[in-house]
Amino acid sequence: MFKSQKIRFTLSVAALFAAALASPAMAQTKGDAAMGAKLYAANCASCHLASGAGGVKFGSGSVSADLRAPGLEKTYRHSNKLLLRAILTAHDEDNERLDQPMPAWKGRITTAQAQDIIAYLHTLHS
Repeated sequence: MFKSQKIRFTLSVAALFAAALASPAMAQTKGDAAMGAKLYAANCASCHLASGAGGVKFGSGSVSADLRAPGLEKTYRHSNKLLLRAILTAHDEDNERLDQPMPAWKGRITTAQAQDIIAYLHTLHS
């Protein structure tokens, strides 16, 4: 291999490695985090707490989910698409119904508003 080929190869490997670390599915949040904070406060904080820590117990034995990173990304497989489905249809990462207190927000908020909430969720850390 010539010196210039080695340099290009090294740069290509470095670029691929950096791209893998960036977790593009989560990085491509379309929403507005500031608007998401307002929507979250109005619609989500009563169950998931202002901090996103969750842990609120309901009479049926259900407990609200912790929505802070890094657990959120791990649970939803680093996919904003799965988070969007959870918010709009109340189905989890395995497409099973979330615990009953979690409502399906489709028809109550728009997809764009759900994306704003997701952008905000990415700012919450445990």
